[in-house]
Amino acid sequence: MRTRSRWFLGLVPLAVALAAPDASAQKITFGGGGGGSTTQPQPQPQPQPKASTSASTTTSAKEEEKSEEAPPSDEWKERDNAVMESNTLAGALGLLHTIHGEPGKGGQFRASFIANFMSAGFQCSTTYPCIDPSTGQPTVTTDSTNQVGATVGLSVSILDYLEAYIAANASATGDNNNHPTLLQEMGDMTIGVKGAYDFGTKWLWPFAAAELKLLGGAGGVGYFGNGTSARFLLGITGDFRKLSSNIPLRTSLNLSYSIDNSAAIIADTEKARGTPITRIERFGLGINRVDMFDVNLGAETFLLNDRIRPFLEFSLVGAANRQGYACHTKNPSADNCLANDTDVPTTLTIGARFFPWKGLMLEAAVDVGMTGVKNFIEELAPQAPYMVYLGGGWSFDTWERPPVEKIKTVEKKIEGKPMLLGKVKGFVHEKDKDTAIPGAVVAWDNHPELTALYTGPDGRFTTQGLTPGKYSFDVKADGYKDGQCAAEITKAASDVQLDCPLEALPRVGNLVGHVRDGESNAWVPNATVKFKDASGKELSITADSTGAFRFEGVAPGEGEISVEAPDYLAFVDHTNVKVRQDNPYDAVIRHKPRQSLVAVTAKEITIRQQVQFALDQDVILPESTPLLIEIADVLIKNPRIKQVEVQGHTDNTGTPEHNQDLSDRRANSVRNWLIQHGVAADRLVAKGYGQTKPLVPNVTTANKARNRRVQFIILEQDKANPGGGGHTAVPF
Repeated sequence: MRTRSRWFLGLVPLAVALAAPDASAQKITFGGGGGGSTTQPQPQPQPQPKASTSASTTTSAKEEEKSEEAPPSDEWKERDNAVMESNTLAGALGLLHTIHGEPGKGGQFRASFIANFMSAGFQCSTTYPCIDPSTGQPTVTTDSTNQVGATVGLSVSILDYLEAYIAANASATGDNNNHPTLLQEMGDMTIGVKGAYDFGTKWLWPFAAAELKLLGGAGGVGYFGNGTSARFLLGITGDFRKLSSNIPLRTSLNLSYSIDNSAAIIADTEKARGTPITRIERFGLGINRVDMFDVNLGAETFLLNDRIRPFLEFSLVGAANRQGYACHTKNPSADNCLANDTDVPTTLTIGARFFPWKGLMLEAAVDVGMTGVKNFIEELAPQAPYMVYLGGGWSFDTWERPPVEKIKTVEKKIEGKPMLLGKVKGFVHEKDKDTAIPGAVVAWDNHPELTALYTGPDGRFTTQGLTPGKYSFDVKADGYKDGQCAAEITKAASDVQLDCPLEALPRVGNLVGHVRDGESNAWVPNATVKFKDASGKELSITADSTGAFRFEGVAPGEGEISVEAPDYLAFVDHTNVKVRQDNPYDAVIRHKPRQSLVAVTAKEITIRQQVQFALDQDVILPESTPLLIEIADVLIKNPRIKQVEVQGHTDNTGTPEHNQDLSDRRANSVRNWLIQHGVAADRLVAKGYGQTKPLVPNVTTANKARNRRVQFIILEQDKANPGGGGHTAVPF
């Protein structure tokens, strides 16, 4: 690690001598720390005319000096960029919750202060009533919960690849149905260390981190030893700004396992009461009775020279009952148990960070509870419907910057007047159009000693002052053919307007891939592959003996790909084609099952299994994918079936209104899935019937399971084609 040194500037006398009488300017540098640096005299585009020595004309020459700061070194550019970062709530460098693997630079510190607050009534309902403090009975169905808190974080980059961090937080929670009304969680602290390495990629950073969590006693001061917890984390960060395409995006994935011993804090209280603490107390004190497996995915983009950074985060929480906790089936809060509740808490975070100047950060964000807000589990602390975060931070670099290096320019003047120079002012645009091309590279063709230029947002560029002469340029821009343009400055102080048209390359892409068997993973030869691109153009090809196919000249955007092969189910999917590149895609198709799950009768498409959904949701579970693929295959290969009603049915659990809404949503989920996989939208109608049409009485668990179903009723069809293919009718 570099040590700090005293700043000093040595002023060295410089003797400037013109090596040739036709040189009009020379550049030298002075200043700098350590050994200092010098640059060689820079050649001019054109030699200046020699001063005349004839008897009729006398010319004198004198010099004028100008100084300007040299740009910072690449090392200090990286350090300046790294200091424009901030801490997570745990203290490590990253977003609000998601840790970035990309580290700071050795010797940099970051401090942060984030306040959080929420106010909502969500913990007491008719499904999950709360205990009335006055009667001790679970009769309260409404509440008002308020929480405020603050987190202070500090991180230090010990080395370029090693970071240590610490964070302390405190909170206060109030609820009108709790006794006492106010709950305080004081002095929790996280101490962590993170290591990361890019393996030479400069943009992809795998990393690992470990954290020790010291928990304070409920409402007290000091740490509760038995509650000490820990978290172990693996992750990866991709900073796409470091790619040659310079995409303003950074993403991180965190996978962590938390050893959670927070339940030890309230063990004595529960022992004295003889019952578990209430749901309100679990929320206020942040008590979990089991370990956690968390998945966090974060992404941020960079605007206005990286000073505005909007970000999104998604987190998913899983539970691991390492403690062997036995859930109370009749706990005071009437909560569910992990053993019979599959609802996974998820959170979406939306926020932005602002860097008004280097080192200072301002932040605003909100957590939105996606699931787990209305469904409570005894082993887990309740999840708030939202939480607002406001705060800021300060970053600083302990390394001392080297002295400012300056470049001195010595200009020769003739007759006491400076040499007048002309400029080339160019406009780069699409050929036969006035469409400006920003970011085009304009390189000097006949003056390689001069630095290339870039066009601005308006497609224009302006050269430095040039002496009279001819100048030509090579112009390159992404998406266009390389071009050339030339100009001539005929006399001093004359600016020249230059037009540089470039011919646009075709804005198409290629789709390349293979057809594979979904079970054996082997290539499927001679399959018929069709693709409908974003412009509506339909293409068809036969895969070769290795299952390979290639579509060239495809319009960019989302298109639909379909595959047909003997003895396989119909395959339809969507993929995105990017312009001017090969877009890989492998189509995985499935064999027709030996015993079909689907059959067509006169009035219905019958199924031997039921479509499975997440508990009390319209989310189709993955195990139903093979069944839905068969249903799509039936509809695609039986065009005589003109219209089908997708019916959703429930049992009588819950209110009729809720069941009606749930059945509607489930029917539409199935319809949308089929449309996405190749069935025409006008052939499908979705309708929910709730609990109004049970197959059998809702008196047993098995009967209720039969009544929770999706049916496919044929509303309109042509007469069957004798001897045609498709699925045969099977009596049920």
